[in-house]
Amino acid sequence: MLSGTTRPGDQPEPPRATRATDRPRRPAVVDATEARAMAMLLRLLLAVAGYQLLLLLWGAAGTAGLAQGLGVAGILTCVVSLELLRRRRLHLSVLVFVVLNLVLTSVAYGYWGLRAQMHGQLLQLLPVLLAGALLGRRALWLATTWLAALLALGAWLDAAAAFYLPAHVELALRDLVLAGFGTLVVAFVLDQSLSALRDNLRIARRRGADLARKRDALQLEMQEKERSREQLVHALKIENVGRLASGVAHDFNHLLALIMGYAGKGRRSDDPAELKAALQGVESAARRAGAVTRRLLDFSRQDVARPQLLDAAPTIAAMEPMLRQLFDARMVFELDTGQVQCQIHFDPAQLELVLLSLAANARQAMPDGGTFRLALSCPEPGNELRIEVSDSGHGMSEEVRLRCMEPFFTTKPSGQGTGLGLAVAVNLIAAADGRIEVDSAPGEGTRFHLYLPARALSVEPAPPSGGGETIPC
Repeated sequence: MLSGTTRPGDQPEPPRATRATDRPRRPAVVDATEARAMAMLLRLLLAVAGYQLLLLLWGAAGTAGLAQGLGVAGILTCVVSLELLRRRRLHLSVLVFVVLNLVLTSVAYGYWGLRAQMHGQLLQLLPVLLAGALLGRRALWLATTWLAALLALGAWLDAAAAFYLPAHVELALRDLVLAGFGTLVVAFVLDQSLSALRDNLRIARRRGADLARKRDALQLEMQEKERSREQLVHALKIENVGRLASGVAHDFNHLLALIMGYAGKGRRSDDPAELKAALQGVESAARRAGAVTRRLLDFSRQDVARPQLLDAAPTIAAMEPMLRQLFDARMVFELDTGQVQCQIHFDPAQLELVLLSLAANARQAMPDGGTFRLALSCPEPGNELRIEVSDSGHGMSEEVRLRCMEPFFTTKPSGQGTGLGLAVAVNLIAAADGRIEVDSAPGEGTRFHLYLPARALSVEPAPPSGGGETIPC
């Protein structure tokens, strides 16, 4: 019968249970502390096994059978512990080594007594040291108690072998005191040292966890502040879009009148050349109208800040048509880019927002008309750009000047100002490692000085964002 076929009535074979050995084994996760402990134990086991092997080789001719057996057992103990260590069973490996070594030491003390073991006291402390370092405080004192009991057993056997003669009893007691006191001192010092280290480690881990929580909370707070700043910037953009709306409507009226004029001229003429010229005029005016709307939409869009390398003079000059929308016919707009040849690292839309906020404040400070001036200079060529924004308005008192950049501070009537324009401008300039200074006095106008880190014009910068043509007013 072919395998895999089933006769009618036969029950399908149940799926074979998956054994644990059939699953791929995952390597145990080992932290840095455990990895160092495993490396230390590996070297120690290899050293002890090598030492036992050398003892067997050097004393093979004159070593008694029990001594050889204990040596071989010691080597096998190291081999078993090494195999457990290879399987990443650190604690079990240490436990096996400590227990088997104490068992072998018990056999030696029971056969030879204490006096014959005095030369190997340091090596006999090895189980105590490992138990304290890798198994904990309880294991340390259990191993110490076991070893102390073996010392007492060895001293009693020494005295019994001499038929309890006073001199031999005194010698056995002296050996017991020396070996026992040394063992207890080592165990006590190790216990106190390891307890202090564990306490310090526990405190360090707790502080590390606290710092990690504070770091996470700080990151969340920074992200929330960044989101709030972006929302605030967008709200200020929308506020300035409202201020620009009247100027844009005025431009659109001119452009619509221009389009109507070209259309009427084409309708009245039968000359193909004049018709073509009229259509070209309509197309040109429509492109200019589209550029105005794109400029306004690009400005009001809520985008993530994208600082880029900008050529300062052309970038600010390209903002002139938008800035002019804020001022009426009674106000004079002056732009002086000078001979500035430097680059700044800034987001173009945010730079436009800063200048629009300052220009809007200047317009409100000149209700009866005046002069608004925007000038660029480099006090330290190649290091710093200064943007001076000034107006000939009514100015500010010293008290108002000191508080004008505080969030939500405003001297305007309720409903006519949020007090956020200058605060946002200061925040954006500070984010670019710049600063703003203000100079004003009642009746003498106001001058804002914006300082931004700059570099000499050496590479071609990214073009200023605007999304369309520059439209003269």
